[in-house]
Amino acid sequence: MELEKWYRSKVKRLQLVYDRMPLFVRAALVTVRGLSLAMNRYARSTYEDLEQLKSHDRWSRQEIEQQQISNLQRIFDVARGCSPFYSGYPPLRLTSLSEWSQLPVISREIVREMGPAMLNVTIRERDRIWVATTGTTGAGLKVCYTPAVMRKNWAFRMQQFLWAGIRPRSPRITAFGSQVVSSRQKSPPYWVRNSAENQILVSIFHLSSSTAADYVAFLRQHANRVLEGFPSALGLLANFVLAAGAPIPMRAVFTDGEPLLPTLREMIESAFCTRVFNTYGNTELCGLIQQCEHQGMHLNSDYGFLEILDNDGRPVEKGETGYLVWTGFINDSMPLLRYRIGDRGAWLALQECPCGRKSALVDPGVSRESDLLYAADGRVFSPRAVNQVLKAATAFRFCQFVQRQKGHVLVRAVGGGMRAQQELSGVRQGIVSLLGASTTVEAELASEPIVTRGGKTPLVVRERN
Repeated sequence: MELEKWYRSKVKRLQLVYDRMPLFVRAALVTVRGLSLAMNRYARSTYEDLEQLKSHDRWSRQEIEQQQISNLQRIFDVARGCSPFYSGYPPLRLTSLSEWSQLPVISREIVREMGPAMLNVTIRERDRIWVATTGTTGAGLKVCYTPAVMRKNWAFRMQQFLWAGIRPRSPRITAFGSQVVSSRQKSPPYWVRNSAENQILVSIFHLSSSTAADYVAFLRQHANRVLEGFPSALGLLANFVLAAGAPIPMRAVFTDGEPLLPTLREMIESAFCTRVFNTYGNTELCGLIQQCEHQGMHLNSDYGFLEILDNDGRPVEKGETGYLVWTGFINDSMPLLRYRIGDRGAWLALQECPCGRKSALVDPGVSRESDLLYAADGRVFSPRAVNQVLKAATAFRFCQFVQRQKGHVLVRAVGGGMRAQQELSGVRQGIVSLLGASTTVEAELASEPIVTRGGKTPLVVRERN
């Protein structure tokens, strides 16, 4: 993994060189990096971790609770003994999960400022890999992990693949934020093959009405593979496919990195004739919620411990929305204890899933604070509430809400034609009704959605004055 560490430290410079290379050289470079990642991901220890996860899959709630107590105690001892930030914490000997609330909650701002003091001092510098969150609010942060942590994380990914009936290393198409094609390129291919993992990396920065036919032809040529990516990117691809008139079957679709709104799920499943398996994860590697074959969103209790708290730090009732507060189990190199990440969600009122697994069911649909829409009178609306206004709109490829300040919203829809204009007027009126007449709501049609530097297409775009 020395190559991966070197790559991440030089990524901006390497991108400039990579963009100037011919296609066959870029494919070779992608495969070289893919080989390095594959050697780490599919190591013997990864499969050992996977077998352990499979053995826990049908645990009772009591077994899950006892294992969580054990994992909390272990990560607390590691943090207190090896990270300067936690060294002043008083000793703690857990006998129940409720005792964990004795520790303070740490915010994203604290992690941003005090991150270096949270590092495990027993980890050698040569083994540390630094990554940065995309920071949808414009305030990202750096976190650290190791090749061993990457292997553990990949075992959880393979576990969900197995839930979907997909074997590890199955052929897949990936549409996340990798800049595999230069922004200057104006003709296909907008994708590069990683032969080391039987994977094709697709650029999500070239999706437009002018390239739609190219992407549809590519997907049709590579049907019946695994498809994975950001929900917004896969939603745009699905829109291209449906507009072309014929679905393209895929074996399974895996989404991650953004909230999966119901309208996007429906569109993606219709376009690719298969189920979507959604994942809630984070760059900090402190929490994981994965969708099973019966569409239950399960807290992975081997990955981390979750609390959902209100504004005053008290646990919410089932069905009530609160802030997700995570304690991660797998990243010993930078332990995060009671970390309020900025995401919001709820425990489901009904905690039984047809799949038979007893792990807790969570609705992470109300995601980042930056996804919330603020009315002039101080009311706050979640993406789910906003999504209700969009249900009747079928002429858009995408729709975003640009919040320039509290009480001012621009509805920015991607589409064209008289029907799109009429539906945009209806959506604008719906947002006025939702937010109240005191909120200024404007609307415009655009040719392309706003995409963040990390390749994500947020529902709510926050513009800073």
